[in-house]
Amino acid sequence: MQYEYLFWSMAAMVAAALVGGSLCGRLGSVKHVLLGVAALAAAVGVAVFLLSRHGGFSELSAMLSIAAFMFSLVIGAAASLLTRRILQRR
Repeated sequence: MQYEYLFWSMAAMVAAALVGGSLCGRLGSVKHVLLGVAALAAAVGVAVFLLSRHGGFSELSAMLSIAAFMFSLVIGAAASLLTRRILQRR
């Protein structure tokens, strides 16, 4: 049951990174986009750390939060840059 919870949590984290990255892609400059994505990734990392302490993964919470931060940073940056490219072509 714990691993099913972990799977759905990571799926939600990826979805949040995609949505947040696409919203950050609408910001004015690339600097603001990357700062927004970094802030989103930091918020996801903190949320994963706090939630994993209560979800039965307390011994893995540091590793899970670092992985969530990195995944959401990469996925959010890719989504934001793709959004910027799509909006520039219109």
